[in-house]
Amino acid sequence: MVLLVTSHLSLIAIDVNNLFIAYPHLSRLSWLLPLLYGPLILLLTESLVSVQFSFKPRHALYFLPFATYLVLLAPYYVSSADFKIAYLSDPLKVAEADFGWMNHLTNYFHLLFTIAALLVFYAGKRNLSQYFSDSARINLTWLGQFLWAFLGILVFSVLTFYSKKFDWEYLSRIYPKHFILAVIFIYWLAYKLLGEKMKFTIAEEAIREKFEPAQHEFALKEESQSKYSKTGLDAKTASQIAEKLQELMQKERPYLNPSLTISDLSDMLSLSKHQLSQVINAEFDINFYEFINSYRLQAFKKEAINPGNSHLSILGIAFECGFNSKATFNQFFKKKEGITPSEFLKRSRAGCRTFC
Repeated sequence: MVLLVTSHLSLIAIDVNNLFIAYPHLSRLSWLLPLLYGPLILLLTESLVSVQFSFKPRHALYFLPFATYLVLLAPYYVSSADFKIAYLSDPLKVAEADFGWMNHLTNYFHLLFTIAALLVFYAGKRNLSQYFSDSARINLTWLGQFLWAFLGILVFSVLTFYSKKFDWEYLSRIYPKHFILAVIFIYWLAYKLLGEKMKFTIAEEAIREKFEPAQHEFALKEESQSKYSKTGLDAKTASQIAEKLQELMQKERPYLNPSLTISDLSDMLSLSKHQLSQVINAEFDINFYEFINSYRLQAFKKEAINPGNSHLSILGIAFECGFNSKATFNQFFKKKEGITPSEFLKRSRAGCRTFC
């Protein structure tokens, strides 16, 4: 994505400085490259909010506008430098073409893909807590902010496009300087992907489910059906699994792994993740995220009042117990206990001095 933005920005710089005559074979590439933005943003959004994301044939359709433009522009791209220079030497003809139907339609492709990405984001985000215990994989607020901000930039871009096309006073002077806004937000997206330390667990699970044995193939088939109707569990079996799950959590303490996923836990119990998700929802009346972090919370409460841990900070103990985010830890603790971690520790120590 960053490489695409860099290439596009370079072409805009060449255009603004009237250098296409010196580099004629680079002309009109700026008509084509922007058609990759929408598909890439939509694919990125799907990959982050879809638990079983993998590239499918239908995803190739996202690039149909790009392929169509490539075919339509191919005769110009393969034409001689002399032909292109003759065309580029006529400013009126260039301006008419630049604001013609192709770039006009490109604006609406951008809007369509970004709106689609927002719909995918909100549809998939709420399901992540069923599969992940890592707050970084669930709290995708930054992605929603990016998509809304990018949509705002696109609306503004369409406005400046038409202001230039119809020569509206003042606003037309902004074009094409508004491109810098898109550049800032694309780089911001790259920064967030690195800063959040995203491990792209989704891609790893897609690979595992493609190449590992039958239990993952079974889980994939279930995805297209109702969420739990085909897991094959009755009430008695679900109750037995719940007992085994509690025993596993107490003995092996997998919740200490801050990036624990439902696939990791289901592998330990030789279940599909859909079966395990059903058990957690039905038997404990909570989702996977709350189930795992409840164990982490209890572990923290035990370790926090242990005199042997007095040299550790509250956050240090929380991290030792499987939490990996200060904000998530504080929020989850306050939600479950009704007080802050520091207030809990203060009360616990006061109680110990009184009764110990």
